Amino acid sequence: MDLRLLIPIMGIGLVMIPVAGLTLTLVVRFALKPLVESLADAIRDAGVMPTRIGGREEVLQLTEQVQALTDEVERLREIGEFNKKLVSGAD
Repeated sequence: MDLRLLIPIMGIGLVMIPVAGLTLTLVVRFALKPLVESLADAIRDAGVMPTRIGGREEVLQLTEQVQALTDEVERLREIGEFNKKLVSGAD
């Protein structure tokens, strides 16, 4: 391969690589960023992603459910101990 052929190829690459990088940067900045922001807003408005207000309500509901389950487990534990006492006392 002759060096005379390689010099124009390298010269074109030297110019085209930064141009391609700049083009890609501009496409991402001006085309994809607004598209992604629009999609995120649409998903948020559709209710797929919980908002902070809805999230607080969900946390309160889950806290109440956990407390109810904790109370029920404690009650079942007391019933189990009572049954053990009944069975041991019947022997």
